Amino acid sequence: MEHCKKSRRFLSLLLVIVFMLSLAGCQSSGDEGKPIAEKPSETKIVTDLLGNKVKIKANVEKIAVVPIPWATIVYAVDGSGKKIVGMHPSAMKAYQKNILKVMAPEIANANSTFVDNNFNINYEEVAKLKPDLVVIWDYQPEIGKKLAELGIPSVAIKYGTLEDVQNGIKLVGEILNQQERAAALIKYQQDTNSYLKSKESTLAGKNKPKTLYLRDEQLQVATGESVNKIMINNAGGVNVADEVTGDSWKKVTMEQVIAWNPEVIILSNFSEILSEDLYKNKLSGQDWSKIEAVKNKRVYKAPMGIYRWDAPCVETPLMIKWLGKVFHPDVFTDYDMRADLKTFYQNYFNHTLTDPELDQILSSQLNPDLKI
Repeated sequence: MEHCKKSRRFLSLLLVIVFMLSLAGCQSSGDEGKPIAEKPSETKIVTDLLGNKVKIKANVEKIAVVPIPWATIVYAVDGSGKKIVGMHPSAMKAYQKNILKVMAPEIANANSTFVDNNFNINYEEVAKLKPDLVVIWDYQPEIGKKLAELGIPSVAIKYGTLEDVQNGIKLVGEILNQQERAAALIKYQQDTNSYLKSKESTLAGKNKPKTLYLRDEQLQVATGESVNKIMINNAGGVNVADEVTGDSWKKVTMEQVIAWNPEVIILSNFSEILSEDLYKNKLSGQDWSKIEAVKNKRVYKAPMGIYRWDAPCVETPLMIKWLGKVFHPDVFTDYDMRADLKTFYQNYFNHTLTDPELDQILSSQLNPDLKI
């Protein structure tokens, strides 16, 4: 009898164990026997603009940026500057005097000494930043190798065309898991390009003003290999320095400028040069008095938004539209520059521009003869 009781207790215990194991089995499987989803990977692979496959953190939180305009591309794609831990000193210089300082005050904390003006990196300093990723130029493979030795991944970017900029925006979107924001910025660029193409037939019958894009007081000009040439062409102008090759910017002589005799001069924001410097012949060793653009008061300071519009960036479509108003106000009549700017900043940066901010971006006070 006692033996039977023990057998029944043993059988009951066995049934309980089997029942508990079956419950555990159900819990270890998803609904309808599906396996539990694996833990999301902590890394991912992106392909940079040279075709390199780069393993990076799935959620990048800290980025150091070597190329000058690309810190603002990171900001535009991410909608914040919080992930920017390092940027080029020239980019920081632009930041300190443009509207981005108001829109993203956090960028002021970014290190701007880990890289010098010639894009050389201080490896000890960049290591202290502990970045998840460094953005470098396409011509810096040795820097990429040294960063890899420090355990820091890097992606290479390039630009020489507007398509390069768009590909770079797409890459940043993939890095930051912001594909939708990146796609929207790219679509704006492509839509603007389509609009500009629609004006080509009208512009074909127009005089295309000979234009000099002047970087600084040292007579560095935008060459035939610069993105500025593309900007000028797309807006219905002709770059007088098309024959100059080798670099995007190159120093020329005053005699060469006189021979070109540009009808319009655009002054970049890479220097503090102003139209008055040319109108009043303030630059030592240079005589601008015989230049057509100077005689007709057609020297203009380029705009600067979240970055200098002189260089390819997310605002390049706006730069070309501005040039269109400068060259052919009778052709580019179907948009208002100030309204377009307000819409762009609202849609892509979630920032409502004030009238003083619009004037600041468009360099209105520096261009009193230009009614935009």
